[in-house]
Amino acid sequence: MAPHQTGHDSPAPETLAARLEFLFDRVRPTAGELGPGEESGRRYTTKEIANKINELGRRDGTGVTISAAYVGEMRRGITTDPRTSHVQALARAFGVDPGFFVDDAVTRRVREQIDMLNELRQMKVQQVALRRVLRQQGLSDDSTHLIELLVDRCRKLEGLDESDESDERTA
Repeated sequence: MAPHQTGHDSPAPETLAARLEFLFDRVRPTAGELGPGEESGRRYTTKEIANKINELGRRDGTGVTISAAYVGEMRRGITTDPRTSHVQALARAFGVDPGFFVDDAVTRRVREQIDMLNELRQMKVQQVALRRVLRQQGLSDDSTHLIELLVDRCRKLEGLDESDESDERTA
């Protein structure tokens, strides 16, 4: 598999550009970073990351600044050896350990954590949607909770939620 691909079983990206592209592909703006009417779940733009780095540099007193063009050069692999302060600022902007950019073990760990968070977010969205439908049908909170427990139990019985079963066995 090519280094820029980001499947679960792919090796850790080997280049700064591939690691940075992984973050752009998987990390999303928080609700507080989105403007009115902007859709959640969209990717950061290069300009947004540069602006975020510049804002963080002003707030935390580091004074680190960066241009969107320079971030774009790193994404495309044109710039391959940025200053340490830029690597640290990129890590802060994406909320990851700075070692993500230089240490394969840290890269793998952070990738796994980001993928797990994205999966948990997706599960939460599905659970919220189920609750909304049940409430629209006039069911009480207690009945809604009971149905959620029933769905969870059915998933376990059908082997669709193996990780939860192993957690129960160890508890």
